[in-house]
Amino acid sequence: MLLADLLAVGFSLGEALTFIKVVIPAKKHQIEQIISGLERGDSFSKAIKPFLNEDIFYQILISEKHGDLSESLQSLGIYLTAKQKQQTKLLQLLEYPALLLIFLGALMVGMKAYIFPELNMWNAATQVHAIKGSTIFIFLVLGILIGSLIVYMKRFLKKPAVKRVELVCHVPIVGNVYRTYCHYYLSLNLAMLLKSGLGIKSICAMLANFSSTSLLFQIGTALEKQLAEGGKTSTFVNRYPFIPQELNVLLNKGNTGEALGRELVMFSKIKYQKLTKQIERLIGLVQPLMFLLIGLIIVFMYLSMLLPMYHSMEGVYK
Repeated sequence: MLLADLLAVGFSLGEALTFIKVVIPAKKHQIEQIISGLERGDSFSKAIKPFLNEDIFYQILISEKHGDLSESLQSLGIYLTAKQKQQTKLLQLLEYPALLLIFLGALMVGMKAYIFPELNMWNAATQVHAIKGSTIFIFLVLGILIGSLIVYMKRFLKKPAVKRVELVCHVPIVGNVYRTYCHYYLSLNLAMLLKSGLGIKSICAMLANFSSTSLLFQIGTALEKQLAEGGKTSTFVNRYPFIPQELNVLLNKGNTGEALGRELVMFSKIKYQKLTKQIERLIGLVQPLMFLLIGLIIVFMYLSMLLPMYHSMEGVYK
């Protein structure tokens, strides 16, 4: 955000980076690497690539070649600042439940070491075996679940980016938030490209130069193929949940590329506001769910302690 402000008031890119290096000493090493890259003749996007995730890198690359770098950095700064605040808020909400979970974990270890052996002495041998059998069953189920999750994640990561994004968009609760993020990300990038005067076919050709594993490359390649086969852009938009359906309405208005680009900039801002609200609601659900989990653990602990006692008393009265 500071870099965008400096560029907006007339600093050159080199001057802005040198200034940031002085006023933010913690970033000195990273800034020096970026400056070294620029001095070697690298573009800004290439010089800063090691410090960015893929989505942000391509957003800067597009804005550097076909948009307003200062404006794009300003938008990214606002987004990343909001993201950092949300992460801080999430960590604060998790502090108390995390301490309770640590306390309960220590309590369970203590119960297993000191209380359960005493309870087992009260029970008949068959009852002890039953308890041990149920414990083995629980651990077996947990092992199967964890193993299945690992296998699924490996298969998921091997899928093409388009398929991965499509699957995440269908995940309950989280999928809606991720879908809104994709709408914001794609509409903003498309806006910059259209404002620069590129047509849909030229945009597809440009995206073909990106990494073959990136979402933008795969979208561009798939759209180019569909257009070459005589298909319509509207059909392509309707195929994927992560592409905003409103795009069809905007494309069919018949506006010039520059006018459409301006409309998409406003549309991306609306999507960003919606994304922020959705994330805030999602963060608000985290703490209640954590307390629900803690409550279930406490119930399980009481049952694991009281059931053997109940069986023992049952044996006494018989």
